[in-house]
Amino acid sequence: MSLLARLLPDEDDAERLDQAPRPEARQAPAPGPLALPWLLALCAAALAPRLVALFVVTDPENAGAGWLGDVYHHWQIAYLTREIGLWAPGGPRLWDLRGLDYFWGVLHPLLLVGLFTVTGSIDIVLARLLSACFGALVVVLIFLLCRRHWGTPVAVAAAAFACVAPTSVFDDASGMLEPLGVGLILLGIWLWPRRGGWAGVLLALAAMARAEAWIFSAGLVVATFLRRQQAQQRLALAAGWAVLMLVYLKVLLDRTGNPIYPVWWNFLANAYGRWEFRAQLTPTQVAVRPLLLALLAFGAVGLALTLWKRPGSYLFLTFGFGYLAFTGGMLGASAYLKSWEGWFWMTRFFVFPYEFAAVLGAIGLFVLAPRVLRRPARPAAWAVVVVALLAVQLEWPPILQRYDQTRPNWANAVAAGRDLGAIFERPEYRGSRLNIPSGNPDVTYTLARYGGVQGRDIIGQLYDPFYYLPAGYAYRDHRGVAGTLMRCWLSQTRTRVWAIQAPSDNYTQFVADNPGWFRTLGTVRTEGWMVQEVNVPPPAPGECLAADRSARS
Repeated sequence: MSLLARLLPDEDDAERLDQAPRPEARQAPAPGPLALPWLLALCAAALAPRLVALFVVTDPENAGAGWLGDVYHHWQIAYLTREIGLWAPGGPRLWDLRGLDYFWGVLHPLLLVGLFTVTGSIDIVLARLLSACFGALVVVLIFLLCRRHWGTPVAVAAAAFACVAPTSVFDDASGMLEPLGVGLILLGIWLWPRRGGWAGVLLALAAMARAEAWIFSAGLVVATFLRRQQAQQRLALAAGWAVLMLVYLKVLLDRTGNPIYPVWWNFLANAYGRWEFRAQLTPTQVAVRPLLLALLAFGAVGLALTLWKRPGSYLFLTFGFGYLAFTGGMLGASAYLKSWEGWFWMTRFFVFPYEFAAVLGAIGLFVLAPRVLRRPARPAAWAVVVVALLAVQLEWPPILQRYDQTRPNWANAVAAGRDLGAIFERPEYRGSRLNIPSGNPDVTYTLARYGGVQGRDIIGQLYDPFYYLPAGYAYRDHRGVAGTLMRCWLSQTRTRVWAIQAPSDNYTQFVADNPGWFRTLGTVRTEGWMVQEVNVPPPAPGECLAADRSARS
């Protein structure tokens, strides 16, 4: 029997291996369910370093302002959904100031809305705790899956790496979305094949949490049809996944007009460079491309081998190798390479690839090496594991150095939220709204958390009158019509306090042309915003509609 057949036996190989005498199998029977005390201990061990990172190593309120700013953006969508979207005309729907309501998916905002409601808090710590808990779940599932397929030594080694690797600990405690998507997929794989229907539901929920999980979940559903066994559970999995995905497609179609909206904007548009601002690759990006393409090739070969041989662990391996191929391809073989920064290696992109590499390393040490050497090598293997776990801690200094650079950004956001909130909370502005630039979710958070401004009283500037007009339409070229549209917008949104980010020619020229309607209240120095009190006269009946028709003609 070849070594490859023993490592990745296909269905026919597995039958021959089962019929062949294997005294070593009698010595090491398949592990049974993990006892509850051990499972709880594993959960605690996985969660502990993430809680330390959240509450001790980092500032619990600063998820990485200016670096991991998406955390505040995810929070903003959830918060504004609770404050506005659930009650909006035509709703309920997700809500955002930057137009990315459905960009990442619907599951995370809805989970946060639930946490906000249950706890009575809107603190960003809730988002970070949610991510940390799912990161700990990933560690537990890596242990359980490795123990099921390769034994306890592989499980302990692989889970230990996922438990203490700085990239895993820091990212899981930051509040990013990847732990949610990866955790749901691994849970679905763990339930397969005993609970096919629930496995399908979990794969669909993962797609609602992360856009790349559309690809992974669909691939895993297809992969289940490549084996002859478990026909009933396979159909249950496909049905559970398909029903939820059809509902999700309908929601996206109704709310965005595009049934694959997250996939389109996260990958198809990104891959073609729709959002790239660099004209050409930097030297760093050119240098890293061969490494990323090598990762793509390694993942593709591993994926092809797994789908060809289809061992008992093939769903887990399919996900792992597929993740490697996807990461290498998306970052190294598409226009998204122009977004590469020198710190990408320490963030969400590579957290699970590192963890899966540790799984492969553990298999090599505890399964492959003894078969190649034809003798046990446990002491040497554990020595390598210990050295690797110690060596990987060298990642902490660059990670923390990069995080420390975000502390001034966070201090500025807190100052902006408090200062602007103090202005808006004056009695004369009660019942009105605060109009702010749309690209600062961290300031939205500090306005609500430290400034006392409720989300329903915040207006973003993305959807101002110029958003709906032809490209290049500017106030300076159409002062009469554009001025009326601006007055209608400020009046209809009940704006009394207006924060203007310089340079903003449309806004500043409108203010300069109508000094009697505005009064300067100050500046938000940390953000470069000029704050104006707004007292525009209400438009006459029909004036707004006439101006809008004129602008579009």
